[in-house]
Amino acid sequence: MIRNSLLAIALAAVAGVAPAVAQDAQPLTLLKTVPITDVTDKHDFDHFAVDLAHDQLFVSSEGHHSVEVFNLLTGAHLRTIMSGLKTPHTLAFVQDKNELFVADGGDASVKVFEGTTDHQIAKIPLRPGPDAGVYDSATRLFYVANGGKVDNSETSTLSAIDVDSLREVRRIPFRSSNLESMVIDHATQTLYVNIRDKKQIGLLDLRTGKLRAVWSVPGMQLNTPMAYDQADHRLFVGGRKPGILYVLDSRDGNVIAKLPCVDTEDDMTYDAPHRMIYLTGADGLDVFRQNDPDHYTKIEHVDTLGGKTSEYVPSVARFFVPHTRKSAAASGLQVFQVNE
Repeated sequence: MIRNSLLAIALAAVAGVAPAVAQDAQPLTLLKTVPITDVTDKHDFDHFAVDLAHDQLFVSSEGHHSVEVFNLLTGAHLRTIMSGLKTPHTLAFVQDKNELFVADGGDASVKVFEGTTDHQIAKIPLRPGPDAGVYDSATRLFYVANGGKVDNSETSTLSAIDVDSLREVRRIPFRSSNLESMVIDHATQTLYVNIRDKKQIGLLDLRTGKLRAVWSVPGMQLNTPMAYDQADHRLFVGGRKPGILYVLDSRDGNVIAKLPCVDTEDDMTYDAPHRMIYLTGADGLDVFRQNDPDHYTKIEHVDTLGGKTSEYVPSVARFFVPHTRKSAAASGLQVFQVNE
């Protein structure tokens, strides 16, 4: 790659043309905005799941009580899954089973659908308010937070759902009324989870189901989205009011960097090959370059029409952000190309 870059610079010099500096190129290019005409309410979209085998992109629409389905390659809106959904939040797609798992906060369950016919296969009951979650493909467990403030309780439950037996196989209690985004470090079998009401980050040992540590980060509040750079031991956490991106050492919780960012953030992705962080909030999309594990630079800001959740699909080099008509004339899905 370096040799090819040097050759390109040399050829440009011979031709008398100034070579483009890749570092100065914008990392994202807006390709299109796809209208979602059926979603006419102003409630937020939430999270995504991806079906690579059938080129499908799923996104939950809380207020519309649905999951919207798009073509992964073209962005075209394909159909709407409703089928008894109340308030869908986190989604997980199990590719080898062709099954979509939906954490439905509206009726205290995780619902399971066949991925192409949308036929409901199962309904797994939980405490009220299933919302944030993460799927661990290594252990085939879908972790879903439930209970807490929605259940008028100061404690939450993290439920581990076995995607093969379609049942809850473990309940892990948290002294928290609001658990948010989670990431997994498979090397240490640690689940990092935002304990938002306590302004803390919990480190859960997935082997024992016990908290290994709890970190309090000075000044951090309303910590919501999270992403992880496993190779460099960096944990990225987005705080709200004001919007701040925190970079932590994932081994000890020390703050490595703090950077202003969009506020009311809901999703964040770490793109390891490009060494970029994509962070979406109500104020738009901020892109940060990871210069090295300790230093970061904001290099692009994009208007997302109020869209604050997002999904990056590396295999098609596409980044997706949905927005409702709260901040735009109509609901839609922004489709970006991730540039090399």
